[in-house]
Amino acid sequence: MERQTMTRPVAPRYYWLWHLAALKVIDADFGPLMDPLPPLSESALREVPAPGIRSTVWDRIKGGTATVALIDTGVSRTHPNLASRVDADRSIDFTTHRYGAQSLAMEQATPWTREGRRAFFPDLDLDGLHPLQLSSHEQDFLEALVEDLRQSRGVTRPLPDGDESFSAHGTACAGLIVGEPAAVAPGSAEPLPPERAFPQGEPNPNGNLLPYFGVDPFSHLISIRTSFESDPYQYINAFLYAWQHKVDVIVLPRGLPDPVRGPLRPKEDLKADLETWKSRHAADLFARLEVLGNGVGDPFAAQQGFQPDRPWKILSHLMQAISCHIPVICAAGNDGESQLIYPAGLADDSNGIVAVGAVTAEGLRAGYSSYGEGLTLVAPADDYPVYNRHQMRLNRFDPLIAMHDYSVAAGKEHVFCPLELVTTDLPGVFGYDSGSRPWSSVMPTQGNPGLGGGYYTAFGGTSGACSLIGGLVALAQRARRAAGKAPLDGLQIKRLLVRCSSTASVVEPGCRPLTPDTMNADDEHHLGHAAFFGAGLPDAGALVTAALAGT
Repeated sequence: MERQTMTRPVAPRYYWLWHLAALKVIDADFGPLMDPLPPLSESALREVPAPGIRSTVWDRIKGGTATVALIDTGVSRTHPNLASRVDADRSIDFTTHRYGAQSLAMEQATPWTREGRRAFFPDLDLDGLHPLQLSSHEQDFLEALVEDLRQSRGVTRPLPDGDESFSAHGTACAGLIVGEPAAVAPGSAEPLPPERAFPQGEPNPNGNLLPYFGVDPFSHLISIRTSFESDPYQYINAFLYAWQHKVDVIVLPRGLPDPVRGPLRPKEDLKADLETWKSRHAADLFARLEVLGNGVGDPFAAQQGFQPDRPWKILSHLMQAISCHIPVICAAGNDGESQLIYPAGLADDSNGIVAVGAVTAEGLRAGYSSYGEGLTLVAPADDYPVYNRHQMRLNRFDPLIAMHDYSVAAGKEHVFCPLELVTTDLPGVFGYDSGSRPWSSVMPTQGNPGLGGGYYTAFGGTSGACSLIGGLVALAQRARRAAGKAPLDGLQIKRLLVRCSSTASVVEPGCRPLTPDTMNADDEHHLGHAAFFGAGLPDAGALVTAALAGT
């Protein structure tokens, strides 16, 4: 029998800020919708790489600003598309010093400059922070911790900024939230922040950088750098730092390694399915994972000490309490599971934690995006292949795919979406995209020239989707400030996001409404839209209108 091979299709050309159009931040004309729609195995994208832009939500907001706290791996403060947006004086690093650290600008340091001291928590208190719902012992513990921070002194260092070497993820997220066009004044090299750029709609004279736009390029961002170590105190400090500065929104595009609340566990409905013949391999895997989890601990791991769960429990209660006052935007997770990662899984009607999943421009849940109970809404991102007994979603633009015959049962093939999120990147070898030689190995502080040095990258994940929603919240809060109104609290913002989202939306430039898929169990798509998309895809224009109308 002759083996069938697949012909590799040509990847579509697409508008590089398509995600802003999908969220209605910009009103882009991609032409009429397809009618009728193709089946799920075929693309429903409109290939319009340069759509006409009719208007933007930014046009409706005159002035004002909002402050975003990004708790992640750090953010490059020298990136041209972020330099005027990142608040360097309030950004902080909790990975290298318990009480916080900042790096001095290299031009301010000399070989004789000593490490300095700075109090980063002088105004910290818990007044107004409720409901914490802690026991008396836990409340005493937290109050003592707060007093320790209030009396503490962190450091300022004459060293190269770690954010310029290890913050690719945070830099990508920051670009999606507050990236600005990095314009220069005509006839000079003077940088122009977005408030003064393009007054007559003229093109950016700086041809070496992209005129990039995040969801709200007029807001500002505080970078709160944390590591991936299982140290709860750095995360407690991070949230308390954001609380002290009374930011308008907190973005957490990652999970937290809580040893009790963090691990995903098989759901009861899936355990029943493990008894069947078709699920025997999954049952074997779960059994082996359980053995592994119950094995001997790592002898070199940090000692947990007395009541090791106490700080993690306090962190959990602290995040939920803060979220009632300041919205906390969390990534749903990239595991493709029917339950959310921690702390996105804490999201419910009693708090302001917003759990964000990812969807593709084809109207499907991104192949990696976790879903299920607690999911608040979704935002655009990239896609990922899926190949299991429930569906096949292959990247047929991959040259290796055409070499194989992937058979699939009728109705189980889902179209892969090649669109990704373009965003800011660390230049050089430490970024996602190292760029072209000779600039691929040049440190940012040595004057990396821009495009050739990898200042931009393709990005995605629920981290990207979460960042976009963080930008939308900043947009809504800035609109209120511009109108002379107080910012909304976390519960109010969450209600508005839900009200201004729809599961009937299409993800432009796609034409297909949000469509459930089967990922981890037979007939899972019958669970309904809310399980996969929460309230759906938000509309930035509707959100700003609702925010201005709110009290």
